[in-house]
Order: sequence, then C-alpha cells, then structure tokens
Amino acid sequence: MRHLSLLLAALVAAGPAWAENRGVVIANANYQNAPKLADADAKAASEAMKAAGFRTVTGADLVVKDVRQALSDLLRPDDSPGARVVLLNGHFLHGGSDSWYMGTDANKPDLIGAAAQGVPLSMVLDLLKDARPGAVLLLGTDETGMEPATGLESGIGPLTPPEGVTVISGPPAATSAAAEALLQPGASVDAVIRADDRLTLAEGGNADLVLVPASTGTDPSGDPLETDRDLWAKAAAEDSADAYRSYLSQYPSGIYSAAAKARLDALKAAQGDRDLWADAAAANTVEAYENYLSRYPRGEFAEAAQRRLTELRPPEPAPAPAPAPQPVKPRAPEIQQPREVEPVRQASQAELAENRLGLSRTARITIQRRLNVLGYSTGGADGVFGARTRSAIRGWQQRNGYPVTGYLTSDQIATMRAQAGTQTSTREQEDRAYWQKTGAIGGVRNLRAYLNRYPDGIYAENARARLAAAQERETLSSDEREDRAWSRARQINTADAYAQYLQAWPRGEHAAEARQRRQRLLNQNPLGTGNPGLDLIIRELVK
Repeated sequence: MRHLSLLLAALVAAGPAWAENRGVVIANANYQNAPKLADADAKAASEAMKAAGFRTVTGADLVVKDVRQALSDLLRPDDSPGARVVLLNGHFLHGGSDSWYMGTDANKPDLIGAAAQGVPLSMVLDLLKDARPGAVLLLGTDETGMEPATGLESGIGPLTPPEGVTVISGPPAATSAAAEALLQPGASVDAVIRADDRLTLAEGGNADLVLVPASTGTDPSGDPLETDRDLWAKAAAEDSADAYRSYLSQYPSGIYSAAAKARLDALKAAQGDRDLWADAAAANTVEAYENYLSRYPRGEFAEAAQRRLTELRPPEPAPAPAPAPQPVKPRAPEIQQPREVEPVRQASQAELAENRLGLSRTARITIQRRLNVLGYSTGGADGVFGARTRSAIRGWQQRNGYPVTGYLTSDQIATMRAQAGTQTSTREQEDRAYWQKTGAIGGVRNLRAYLNRYPDGIYAENARARLAAAQERETLSSDEREDRAWSRARQINTADAYAQYLQAWPRGEHAAEARQRRQRLLNQNPLGTGNPGLDLIIRELVK
C-alpha cells in the first residue's frame, strides 16, 4: 500500500515564494523485494513538524517515483530559505562515492541501476545546503538490509555533508523520535544526540543547531504550570525541608508534589539518623551504638559508631601460657572414653518459620531490592541472606514494630512489598529528573554527579559508558586524534573517506597524501565524483 500526502495546497508554485520552513517525512517499511523494516513509523514526527509550522510532505511505503515527487517539494522557489528537516526511514545501498535511499519497488539493483530504483543522498544533501539557520537529514535503517547486485553494499556509506547540513543516523525508532524532539522549541542537535546513544552524528555536523527557536515574550507568571515549575526549581536548589513544605503549601497536587513529599521523607530520615546518633553518643554504651547501626548500617555516623564499639568492647584476654611439659609417668591402663561430639546448632523458631516459606533465589533478590529502596542497605542484591541482609531485616523489623529476629514471615514480606511499592515510582521519578539535570546534558562533571547519587540508577550503565568515552577523548592529544582519523580514512580507502579527513585536518600531517589518494580514486572511478548540479537534480526528481 502506498500513501503520499501534502499538508498544503500546491506542490510546486510558479513564482517566488516567501521564506518558509519545510520538511519531508518518508517511512518505507514494506518493501516488495526486501525484509520489512521494523519501527519505521514516523507519524509522530510528521505531526510535530506540522505543529512547528513547517510546510510538510509526508509519505509511507513509497515507490521510487513517489519518493522523488515528495522530495521535489524542496525545489520550490524560496527567496530566503528557512529551516529544512528531512526524515528518511527505510533501506539504503551504497557504492562508489554515494548512497541511495531505495523505493519500496527496488529489486536487487547494481551500481549502474541504483539511481533508477532509489534517490542519491548526495542529491538530497544538495537540496538542503541553502537552508537557514540550517538543515538536518535523519536516516533511519536497521540491520536486516537489502540484497544488492554487483558494485553495491547494503546500508549507508560515508557521507560528506555540505556546510549547513547536519546528518544524523540510527535505527528508525531513534531517528523518528529525534526528528520529533528537534522540532520542539529551543531543542538543539547536541541535546537530542545526547538523549539517545543509538544516534550517530556525521562529521561536520552542527551540534549547536536549533531549528525552532525557544519561545520568547511570554510572561511565565501568567502560566500556572510555569509558576509551579519555577517554585519547584527554587525548592530543589535550596533542598531544605522548609523549601519543600513551602512548595507543597502552594501546590499540594502540583506537578512535582510527589517528588517534594519523597524528598521531605528523605530529609526526615536523615534527621532521624542524626537524632538516633545523638542519643547513642549521649548514652555511650555498646547497646546504644549497636542499636544505631542496626537502624542505620550505612548511616552518616556508621564509621564513628563502629570505632566507639571497638573502644568500648573489652579486649579479648590473652591466651594463658602453655604449662611446662611434665615427665611422663607410667600409669595403669584406662578404659577408653567415647569422644565428645560437638552439638549441632539448633535453628530458632523464627529461622525455621522463614525456611518453611521456601523462598527462591529470585524472591530473596526481590526482598533485598525492596530493603534497599526502603533505606536498609543489604550490600547488594545477590539472593544470599548474609550478615548485611540480616542486619537490614532487623533494622526494618525494629522500625515497623515487629519482633527483631532477622528472619521474615509471610506477613512481614507482604508489608515490605506494600511499602516498597509506594516509594519505587517516586524514586524512579527522582532518578529520571536528576538525569535530565546532569547526565543528559553530558560532560564528565555531570555524569559523575549522576553516578555518585545513583550508582545503580536507571541510566547508570549509559552514564558509565559516556563517562569512559569522555575521559578517553580528554586523554587524546591533537596528534593522536589526527592519526586515528588518518588510519580510518586509509582503512575505508574511498574518495569520501579522504575528503572527511581533509575536512577535519586541511593542514594535517597527511593532507598532501590524502589529496593525492582522493584524486587518484576519482580518476579511476568517474561515476559519482561530486554532488550533481541543480539541472541534474531536477531531471532526477521529475523522472
């Protein structure tokens, strides 16, 4: 099935037009001679483009003729071109010095026939180069690929975007979401790329590009939601119980009311830690410090409590000196007495009751995670109830008025499940909110700040990977970065690869050799030696 729609009156106007923002969204998923593309749908991106005021052409499952027709909207005269966004989800082939976006009717083309069954990306890039403040080309494809004939390979090949054009590639779901995000007021290319590590920004792209400027001239005081956000920002910055109470007094059901209540509870828990420590320090007894550690095994004063326990507990007596050996005297034979056997440890009733529950390893891991959510550290969640876990259980039992045994009953497990359920969503909200303020922005300092607060958080794995990459970049000198770029160009060994090296290092150590190699490759393969002119673009698009 084929679908192509233009969300304005005419496709091509006869005379000059006023400057306008334009966009094209094509989602090819159902190919006649290739695997179906997963997650190619781009309706949300098309709606966001329309909402942002772009003249929008959108299509799905288009044959090559209709792909050309959709892209030909970018040829309409425009005395002062506006922003441009093109999203192409589908199968791509590359060979020589170009790549092609294939129509759904493509059938195993070779290098000569690729232009008849697809649209060259060099042509699309040329259509976008005059956009202001710039243009973004998003290319979405998966690993299933399309089978080509001689001279072509599946996928997107090396691209050399002209100045002003930014190219982003990734899986279709990621590129569609990126297009939608880029059309939000104030969204930059850098922020969108950092939000999804599946996306790749081609060399030469403008990470600071903002297609839709942030809204200006609006009085936030007239918008209740903006006022809510402003007051929450102040409360979060102050991070005190009074600040959160002030926020809740004005917005008891506000956007961040759940987060404010959770933060208040956390501050109360911290105050409880300090109060119990004050009581223990005043009593200065072994029992008082043990009580503090059972409640706050990783509390603010846990190390001090351990030191005081070491000081207060009497040292173990030194072993008595061995008696001097006595001369052996002959004695009458004795009847051999049976050897005493050490009695087997008897399990307590509480331990036997827990054993009867038959908790699986998965159930024990779940209990450990719930204890951690509720503030009782188990030292990890491995399904083994060791000393740390038993201590956490005793602390939870004491807090909730149960007999302090260190072993659980079915009723206690149910209560713990209910308590953890009420805090998990709030904890996740706090995790996600703090990620947006730190890790999502990027940078070594922000990534470390997130990991310090949430070492096992939702985005912890992503943060560690980005931190490692950022630290590696910081350790590379300029010469090392150039050497890596030159090695990459030599490995790919195409005219485009050497052009990309020269774009980044026009006066580099290997610049002269790169120019010679690029010219030699262009002379050997005259096909696709450069971006076609406007006449060729028009001929291709009106076929």
